[in-house]
Amino acid sequence: MSGISRHEALNAARKMLRGFSGAPDPRQQAHRLYSELAHAAGWSRAEEAEIIAFGAWLQSRPALLQLRPSCTVLLAKFR
Repeated sequence: MSGISRHEALNAARKMLRGFSGAPDPRQQAHRLYSELAHAAGWSRAEEAEIIAFGAWLQSRPALLQLRPSCTVLLAKFR
């Protein structure tokens, strides 16, 4: 993972999460949030594993109602 810093990615992802309810496509919003985190540098191995697992979960096309809560849980792990 490389690109922007961990701090920048978390700030951007939290901003995306705040706008989640108004997003026209929740699945796309969740993928953008994942991408922001996945392209950041500075994660620990455990954090990288969480991000990768979240990406794999997104690929399984979970129910739309699961997206926001799962994004919230993921971001809470990185405080």
